[in-house]
Amino acid sequence: MREVFGNREFKKLFFSNLFSGFGQGMTMIGIAWYLVESTGSAELLGTTMLTSAVLMFFVGPYIGTLIDRLSRKKMMLAEHAIGFSVLGLLSVWGFFGDYAEWMLITIYLVTTLMYQIHYPSQAALVQETFDSKHYNDINSLLEIEGQTASVLAGGFAGFLLGHFGLHLVLLINALTYLFAYLLMSTMSYTFTLEKEARQNVGVSWLGQLYQSWVYIRSKRGFLVFGISAMMPFIAVMASNLLSPVYVNQTLKADVAIYSMGEVTYAIGAVSAGLLVSLLVRRIGQLPAMVGNTLLFAVATIAMVAVAEGWGFVAASIFFGWCNSSIRLVRQTLYMNVVPKQVMGRVMSFFNSVGMIMRLLLIGLFTMMVDRTGAGAGYLVLAGLLMLAALGIIMSMRHLLAAAETGGRVAAEERGA
Repeated sequence: MREVFGNREFKKLFFSNLFSGFGQGMTMIGIAWYLVESTGSAELLGTTMLTSAVLMFFVGPYIGTLIDRLSRKKMMLAEHAIGFSVLGLLSVWGFFGDYAEWMLITIYLVTTLMYQIHYPSQAALVQETFDSKHYNDINSLLEIEGQTASVLAGGFAGFLLGHFGLHLVLLINALTYLFAYLLMSTMSYTFTLEKEARQNVGVSWLGQLYQSWVYIRSKRGFLVFGISAMMPFIAVMASNLLSPVYVNQTLKADVAIYSMGEVTYAIGAVSAGLLVSLLVRRIGQLPAMVGNTLLFAVATIAMVAVAEGWGFVAASIFFGWCNSSIRLVRQTLYMNVVPKQVMGRVMSFFNSVGMIMRLLLIGLFTMMVDRTGAGAGYLVLAGLLMLAALGIIMSMRHLLAAAETGGRVAAEERGA
């Protein structure tokens, strides 16, 4: 990791992400809590998340085609510029008046769009810019960076929301986007796939999306693995609806417990960034994926059984560890298997599939949690995680074989 972090261009990517991730994290915590506390129900937050999932399902594939057509650096700069402009304007409003519901929904949708642009663009940029031998260390460092931002966001969000209000959180988020833009703009980058992009100029985005589907279908086990390996992340995203309801209504706790859960989640995730490489080297990628998926399910069931504030905070550590460990192994595997010219579309394809699953879960939870409590929703997620572990067992060995073959080919090309 020391060699990677010594790279000047990587440092710019690292710290620009740290700025923007800190601001995004505070905004998502603030919006989720504000919508539940102000209405006393999960309905408005659930409806907002449902609307977001529908829009991102349609927008996501188009974003994937843009990532493969355009400079990945420009895509990330556009993300920061949009975030700064929208959140900056809405933060100013909050200094002079109360936020209407449509404004809160807009903030949530814009922040979700930023995520939809950011992670596929970042993965494609890393794959294109850096040597494959550094993928694992880069992904680990970026995970540490992202979760460090979440720790800071969780620590500051509760204080700022309790003492100042949402408008200050939004102003800080807008400024972090500005800092990220300025730093990212100085990063040295060359778009190396212009030839492939020009060949696709006459192909519609639907046609390019179909190309990614053809690629995915050609790889044995890829579709099953991609869906199963996303389940922990989908569980975390669905928890964005369940967590504030669970803390506020089931545990009868205040925002400090909710915010502390975000902090301990991030601590678990940072630990994964530091240690998962050692774990994988010791037990292998497949056992690491399956074991962490099952651990996620067990921790979820235990949290519901305990039903105490300390149980929520403690379980969040395991959620962070498991989700980040699985994501790191999955991300590195994709970078070693998927060709650079289709990386954006493949990532966006699975993101869109994930959106459908989130859409179904959020719709289900929105209808049920006010009647059954958020604990029942967590138990649904635990069952899906167990099914995901089975899907990984059935499919991952085929991808590992493909990655091993690709690694040998790359080594031969470098030696030629």
